[in-house]
Amino acid sequence: YKITVFLLAAVPDSPGTPDATDVLTRKPIVEAAHRITHLTENVEYEFRVYAVNDAGVGAPSNISMPIKCAEPTEEPDAPSIINVTDTTNTTVSLEWTRPGYDGGLEVQGYIIEMCKGAEKEWHRVNEDLCTVTKYTATSLETGAEYKFRISAVNAIGKGEAKEILEPVQAVDRLSAPEFEIDASFQQTHIVKSGGSVCLRIAFKGKPAPSASWIKVDGELSVMSDITTTENFTCLTIENCTRTDSGKYTLALENNSGSKSVTFTVKVLDTPGAPGPLTFKDVTRGALTLTWEPPVNDGGARVHHYLVEKREASRRTWTEAAPKCTETRLRVSDLLEGVPYFFKVMAENQYGLGEAYEMPDPIVATAEPPTADLSGITNQLITCKTGSPFEIDVPISARPAPSVIWKLEEMRLKETDRVSIKTTKNRTTLTVKESMRGDGGRYFLTLENVTGAKTFTVTLLSASHTPLLEKVVG
Repeated sequence: YKITVFLLAAVPDSPGTPDATDVLTRKPIVEAAHRITHLTENVEYEFRVYAVNDAGVGAPSNISMPIKCAEPTEEPDAPSIINVTDTTNTTVSLEWTRPGYDGGLEVQGYIIEMCKGAEKEWHRVNEDLCTVTKYTATSLETGAEYKFRISAVNAIGKGEAKEILEPVQAVDRLSAPEFEIDASFQQTHIVKSGGSVCLRIAFKGKPAPSASWIKVDGELSVMSDITTTENFTCLTIENCTRTDSGKYTLALENNSGSKSVTFTVKVLDTPGAPGPLTFKDVTRGALTLTWEPPVNDGGARVHHYLVEKREASRRTWTEAAPKCTETRLRVSDLLEGVPYFFKVMAENQYGLGEAYEMPDPIVATAEPPTADLSGITNQLITCKTGSPFEIDVPISARPAPSVIWKLEEMRLKETDRVSIKTTKNRTTLTVKESMRGDGGRYFLTLENVTGAKTFTVTLLSASHTPLLEKVVG
């Protein structure tokens, strides 16, 4: 850089342009600051700066304000802005900005003065100079109004005072909870299995709000720890596993309101257990297994499933099929009449996950449907018009059969008056307030992979003659 100095004329009204002198230095000026020496005391100077590169000297800057080369002899200006940042029943907190001009000397500190209510006399609040730009006045009268003013002080003395715009009352300020979010705030946290996670967030509110953490759709881990102060809270979970994945909600509450925020934690781990195993299409020596994907995939896509089997009389598990990419598997080559247990595990990039094991064994043998009508004498039921009746029939089959009830040729469906309940080993037809048209033959049809069978029960009403038959289809 190149600096030019203008020497102002001693007589202000003299004509002509002030003399200009370039500042000569032994080394090039490469910083955007430079101390100029060998100036004449009590003479005013102006300055301007040029930038210089290999192509030459650029255009000059604006000329500076006149600067007198003399020892500083002025007090600092007043602070630019004063704000009331907080109040309680006994305190008032103030913050302010530094003065625009320090008088040429470093500001040593600030004097805070106070005037109560309508009084005219000002009293100094701080015995020692306040060296920062904030202060809290204490031991105030609850509910009283106060005026404050602040002066900056340098080596020359105390400068002019700056007064707050209007009196402030010493009362507790009430405010609803608010989160204080900065650039470091993260709402989603990803952590590897065995690692730890810290959900930390700052907040404010008057009075200080209470903070409570919950895990959405679950309980907080026994490895979790909560730390809360008046202005921040932190939930830490050590030794994370897949069960720690999920959403965590922080709720703040005080007398002025409430606020909540939800964090998401994703733990990279092996998958959880797949959904329950069910079976269908049971034939001699074969069956089809189906299951649901794991609710928790461990934070990574499930690549495939491993299905294993074992005979109920043995403890050793064997692979039922190679890696399965679907949620169903046809298992064959089973010993007929032998009960088997099955289990399934999901695998992702982090390894093989938790297993789901069938609680009861299954026999890969198909059995035709049967119905036990021995509890209904002669397969005949008598009912008076207007009274309810029930046909309750034990059934069995492997696999479980479909169930159809008919009255003569009409298939029965559930209504307000007709109820059909079927479980694994029983089906029950219930009719409320029977009518004359309810009399006749009731056909129960059971069907599975082995075929269909139909059983008949006759309901006798006053206008019907009993019919006794059993039809096997």
